[in-house]
Amino acid sequence: MIHNISSLDLKKLLDISIYCYTCNACSMVCPLNLVKDFSPRYFLSQLRLNGLKDMDSFLADNEDIYKCITCQQCMTECPMSKPGEGMNIVEIIRILREYSFENKLNAKELQQHCTHQSMMQLNSTLHSQSASVINRIDYIRSDPSLKFTDTGEIGLFLGCFQFMEDLFEIPNREFTDIARGAIKLLNQNDIVPVILETKCCGHDLYWMGDTNNTKRLAEFNVQKFKDAGVKTIITECAEGYYMWKYVYPKLVIECDFKVIHFSEYIIQSELLKKMFMHPLKMKVTYHDPCRLGRLSNIFEPPRQILSILPGITYLEMKHNRTTSLCCGVSAFLDCNAEKKVFRELRIQEAMDIGADYIVTTCPKCIVHYNCYLKEVSTNIQNSQNPNDQDSRPLPKLIDLSTFLAKYFMLI
Repeated sequence: MIHNISSLDLKKLLDISIYCYTCNACSMVCPLNLVKDFSPRYFLSQLRLNGLKDMDSFLADNEDIYKCITCQQCMTECPMSKPGEGMNIVEIIRILREYSFENKLNAKELQQHCTHQSMMQLNSTLHSQSASVINRIDYIRSDPSLKFTDTGEIGLFLGCFQFMEDLFEIPNREFTDIARGAIKLLNQNDIVPVILETKCCGHDLYWMGDTNNTKRLAEFNVQKFKDAGVKTIITECAEGYYMWKYVYPKLVIECDFKVIHFSEYIIQSELLKKMFMHPLKMKVTYHDPCRLGRLSNIFEPPRQILSILPGITYLEMKHNRTTSLCCGVSAFLDCNAEKKVFRELRIQEAMDIGADYIVTTCPKCIVHYNCYLKEVSTNIQNSQNPNDQDSRPLPKLIDLSTFLAKYFMLI
């Protein structure tokens, strides 16, 4: 079944936009508005002015729908936003992108906003359109210390870690160690998870408007795990969690898995009680990814885990939970100098509290914060006047499962 957005969908979208009474709360907290790039309130007013009749002309060559980073910061302050009803700017943006994509209204603008030569979007599209293109798990099979199976009730969705590691030329197995760490930790809790060769979760395609191909990916992944007898899906990636928990059930009939994030599983298990914990001394903070935090309302499990580890001093950055700063790039769209400001602000917050590590659960946050840190480190090394540089040590970015696996000396 091919999904096509209809005039009824657009009518619903306009009905949602009517909830806005231009109080400007959204624009006051919108990260893009800080760099004078995008105003949610102005965008909504223009949308309502054009209406259904002039929707195509409004969207044609309109770059604003791709500038929005869909971080949902605006909805934390909107007085007309309620769970399941009321204003939802992020969903309005997504529906407009879908309509634009299906009607090829601004294909050129979309292409210009895709980052890394559109490789992530191309990878997802190839996955959706070719039965033979899947995420191989050879890097898991080649490690004899990892215990996993191809049938069972608990599945671990690994997503595109291997592809991302190859694409960004990560030298120290940063992304594949996320998978290894998660499996090792589950094994320590007597869980042998189902690991399958699956396709991309479709997050980036979904948020750029390609819902048809997202649906194909969802159908493949859901059927794979159903055939394996899986009842519970554990995901480590924030975006994978969001897709399995909230999007897949809308796109695939009888997608009835219990979906839990890796941090939720760990904090509810006996793992932290029975494992050897050595007394390290380090300061750690946690960065809330948009998809896991504001869009999925999972804030506390990662913090609870980090707060009870001996030797770890857990610190909170100024902006946390619902006010957490976005890394600035969603669905690998629109990574530019203006978005780098967001990363600079976040790293400065971590430095202000003296954090040695910033722990997160989003591969994109790891990519973009590490990109910024690498640039800063290079500038410091090449500086002719070291006194002009901030003398405080830079924090390290690390995924939650990798951090825990290294803490327990499993990898």
